[in-house]
Amino acid sequence: MSSVVICFVFFIWHGTWNVVLNKGQGSRLITVEQLVMSMITAIALHLAAEWSAITASAVIMLASAVYYINLVHVRFFGHLIAGSQIKQFLTSRETAAVSGAMLLQAAGRLVKKKDLLFVALIAVVLASAFAAGGAPADPLWLWGMLNGLLLLLIALTMKQYRGLRDGSVEPNRFGMFISYYFLSLAERRRLQERDQLLQGFAAEQMAAEDESDDVAPIQDEWFGKFKGMNVILVQLESFQQFLLHREVEGQEITPFLNRLAREHMSFTDIYSQWAKGHTADAELAVLQSLYPLKNEIVNYKHFDKKYYGLPRIVRRFGYEASAYHGYKGDFYNRRTMMKAHGFEKFYSEDDYISVDKASTWMSDFSFFQQSVQKIKTMKKPFFSFLISLTSHYPFKLEEKHWGLNISKAVPDFMSFYYQSVNYTDRALQHFYEGLEEEGLLANTVIALYGDHEGIPAENLPDLYTELGMSQTDFHKSANHLRVAKVPFIIASGDAKRKLSFSSDKIGSTMDVGQTLLHLLGLPRISYGMGENLFNAPEERIIPLTSYPLGSFATRDVLCYAHEGGYVNSVIFNRTTEKIILPISGSNKGGFDYSRQQVLKSEYLIINDLLVSGEQFNEPEWSEAETATFTPGVERILGSVDEEAIVIPISLGLDQAYLIGQNNDLDSLKRLEEYHRKARRKNIRFYSTTDWDVNEQPVYFEDPLYSEIFKNKGYRIELVETVKLSNHLAQLPDHALIIVSAKDDASNQFRPEFAREMAAYGFHQLNQTKYRHSYINLIYKNKGFISLHEEVSELALARLWESSLLVGGIALPFELGVISEGALAGDRSQIVVDGISHGHNSRGLNFVVVNMETCQVVDVFRADTFMTTSVDSGIYKAVIERQPKEGVS
Repeated sequence: MSSVVICFVFFIWHGTWNVVLNKGQGSRLITVEQLVMSMITAIALHLAAEWSAITASAVIMLASAVYYINLVHVRFFGHLIAGSQIKQFLTSRETAAVSGAMLLQAAGRLVKKKDLLFVALIAVVLASAFAAGGAPADPLWLWGMLNGLLLLLIALTMKQYRGLRDGSVEPNRFGMFISYYFLSLAERRRLQERDQLLQGFAAEQMAAEDESDDVAPIQDEWFGKFKGMNVILVQLESFQQFLLHREVEGQEITPFLNRLAREHMSFTDIYSQWAKGHTADAELAVLQSLYPLKNEIVNYKHFDKKYYGLPRIVRRFGYEASAYHGYKGDFYNRRTMMKAHGFEKFYSEDDYISVDKASTWMSDFSFFQQSVQKIKTMKKPFFSFLISLTSHYPFKLEEKHWGLNISKAVPDFMSFYYQSVNYTDRALQHFYEGLEEEGLLANTVIALYGDHEGIPAENLPDLYTELGMSQTDFHKSANHLRVAKVPFIIASGDAKRKLSFSSDKIGSTMDVGQTLLHLLGLPRISYGMGENLFNAPEERIIPLTSYPLGSFATRDVLCYAHEGGYVNSVIFNRTTEKIILPISGSNKGGFDYSRQQVLKSEYLIINDLLVSGEQFNEPEWSEAETATFTPGVERILGSVDEEAIVIPISLGLDQAYLIGQNNDLDSLKRLEEYHRKARRKNIRFYSTTDWDVNEQPVYFEDPLYSEIFKNKGYRIELVETVKLSNHLAQLPDHALIIVSAKDDASNQFRPEFAREMAAYGFHQLNQTKYRHSYINLIYKNKGFISLHEEVSELALARLWESSLLVGGIALPFELGVISEGALAGDRSQIVVDGISHGHNSRGLNFVVVNMETCQVVDVFRADTFMTTSVDSGIYKAVIERQPKEGVS
């Protein structure tokens, strides 16, 4: 193969990566500088391959992997992976493993079939590398051409260098790898400008120290309209405004929200506020009326600041305040942050029976249904803040949950998105009806808003096409802002206080809390940078933290800021739908105001300047109140001595904490010390501790730690186990115990144990039923009576309708049970009133239902293949030997 052909193959390989990355970022297909870089790369690889084909091939493979990972990132976020994220990924083996798992999970919808062409291209390139290695050396013309191209590159760089330094030229103009250098220059410039602004804020703060924290609210016709009413605030995952009143192939996507918007209050020009923290940032904006930090996540770095936002204000006036989310409580450090926000209680996945899944997470149907029962126990008036989950990216809703009939004419991603939000819309209707049935709706106001956009950058062109938007290069940035709006609806359950209107007044999610306080007749958030939407001026400037610093929206224009300054920004006229020149004037004032407001919010948070005076002395400021963990960890903390180490979070969340704090171990240690001081226990995080020199026992919940500690020379024990018979004896009376077996549940049912369990309703299970299917319905009321028991080599599937007599007792709910032993399919499922409960684990899986309320009161499992105890999920690691060689 000739040198020219080999260089051409390398050139095509490098140029192709530039083209696909540029296309994903909305840039021109390829620049002159990138063409020159591709030619330089082609010749350099040829020369390297002549020296060592293996080395050149390794470089090609590594570069291809980096390019492809960035391509996947660009498809969702619209930009390259930040340098700081790459540093975090490479920090440690554990960080890389966890980050890699997260990347693989998120990449499911972003990897395309056409990406197989990259495999073919790489194969051809690798073949060319080995061909170059076996070809006769021909260096003279290659070296001459390489030197000429390098001189041309230097000339192009000198021409663009000033623009690259001040940010007016796109940093990826020279390709992905060189762009990281120019991005670092832009970040350094941003920090210098930020420091100058922060100095000005310090002077302002000194002048304002004597001002009162309480600002008298404006007394208008809206003030106090909902005075004394309960409040339920629902944060809708990935809901965007364009979904409302929109149909897909003749079907409403969100019929329930559409009805609420028509019959109650709806605000249609509301922009989301989020940055690095996504959903957590949306919570900050709504609850505290503050802008998210551009480069930090408040939940990880500023959990110990004093906040006096929506939850604390309503508590001050007699409300009970609780927050609810169907995901892990430690994710985004929510267990701590929800208490810092001012909530008295925070219910997370550990406080729910979360086995009914949709899109791989706890289903919104199950979450809302169980939340009704938790809300029912609150004293009135109450404030409940609920965070939905099912409509979360990547929108992998199982087909059995689909509620829309969508043809292949609709792009796949948009179809999946519509199905997910439609599911949540139906779950919301079920929630609303459940509140009404429980008598909780009549004196309650329900507010709902979207947390942030749901459509990733890769799929925005499909959305723009559906909405009929122009897709020129200039319009792409403006279009992103045009679809960034989220719904905000306020509905009164009291028909006498029902308000029905639709407002197109511009605002953001920072106005949600302020608006609700105004309707309740309560003081506004004193440091809040949002407004109540009834009194907010028409000519407002809304800074947008989700986009480059300086971006903003007004009633008339949208500004997508540029790192190089205002003159390089994109300004879109909302009336004429035309791009206008970024000249000085009111729009330049909006650009400067946006930057100033976002940085001022950052200054107040970082320096803990949100509240002062009497608010500091209120009784709810308590560190102990802010330090809570899972029920299992709480049991450990209540039983171990002060020297024993307790790891309170999972390995994945440990790494997420580290990434969330920009790989700053000192910040992570500060959080660790915060918990240790509050609980007076030896709380440690995995990443902050040298486990090779530790001599104390270590307690934890996450089984992923087990293998790590084994390799470090620790012995692992399962602690706090409860014998199955004892656990059954502690269950409440008038309960139905539903049992389903998976794999093998008989191994431990030896004669002695089988005789013991007969007293608890187990009569047919013994060691001779190896790997059999098994179902048992046991009624507990001053004893145990088996209403239905069967065991078989074949799969068992039974369905009992509500009110059907089983063993002489009428079931007050519909029940379905499936058991498949290892001989028949290896599965367990228990469905109560249409909702799946129970584990799908080896051994016996249990669901316990209160026969009076029809509520599931317990879900547990016992691996009766290995043990006769109920799995507590608590582990203990004790050092006993030297760690294995090579393990660090």
